[in-house]
Amino acid sequence: MKYSKVLLLILSLIFSVYATGQEKTKVLLLGTYHFGATSDKNKVSDDVLNPKKQAELNLLLKKLKAYNPEKIYVENQPNRQQYWDSIFVAYQDDKALKIKNEIFQIGIKLAENLKFKTGVTCVDWQQDSENSYNEKAYVEYRNKINLYQNSLETQKPSVFSIHDKQIGIKIQNINIEIPKMTMVDAFIKINSKSYLNNIFYANITSFLDIDSNQNGVFYAHDNMIRNTNIYKNIIQDILKNNPKKALVLYGAGHIRALKDYLECHPSIEIIEVDQYLN
Repeated sequence: MKYSKVLLLILSLIFSVYATGQEKTKVLLLGTYHFGATSDKNKVSDDVLNPKKQAELNLLLKKLKAYNPEKIYVENQPNRQQYWDSIFVAYQDDKALKIKNEIFQIGIKLAENLKFKTGVTCVDWQQDSENSYNEKAYVEYRNKINLYQNSLETQKPSVFSIHDKQIGIKIQNINIEIPKMTMVDAFIKINSKSYLNNIFYANITSFLDIDSNQNGVFYAHDNMIRNTNIYKNIIQDILKNNPKKALVLYGAGHIRALKDYLECHPSIEIIEVDQYLN
């Protein structure tokens, strides 16, 4: 009897250790608009450096602090990591530092508030990256497709569906309203299911409604390949460092795709952002 009890105790301890080792990383995805200069077609004009917006931003940071992430992943390429590390150190020494950029205004400030040692983690990827043979080959292929598309456009301009135009107007109207909203309300709006669906459609699948020049699949794929590489950078860092909680701070156009990728991984648990914003 004593032997069986000891065996059960040992087995329960082993199971407990195994279960602990299999604990999932919680990931909260926060879609953002770009505070500073951007080449994005969906631009928002908002002066985040004025005192009113800074007060609103502090409330947003307070809500995000309650989530208490151990990692903050941001929209900048890994070769810029050293730069953002230096900004993090500079901000610790000088709280008056001002940079009109969501990586700084949300990522760096939140990291400092949470007493991070090294600030934010850069995980972006751009289509013009040439860090490997595959990337170089893809850039060459992409350039050829763009030249071909340009030649087609002179003969027969691409036709877009009425849905693409309607969604584009909806996104544009919301972007016009964002500066009039409080910072928290703006982030609730752009992280809503409807907005994230609309911007995913505009950036990815709208090319496929008509596809008059038969290149729509390439351009949908071209935008998604960036999302795939971003996901790769995020998941590899998570698997390497095993944080209990992570925050992904990214342009709202990427959130739907990144969520689909991440929530399928057996090591990830998605945390809905409205739990902290509302």
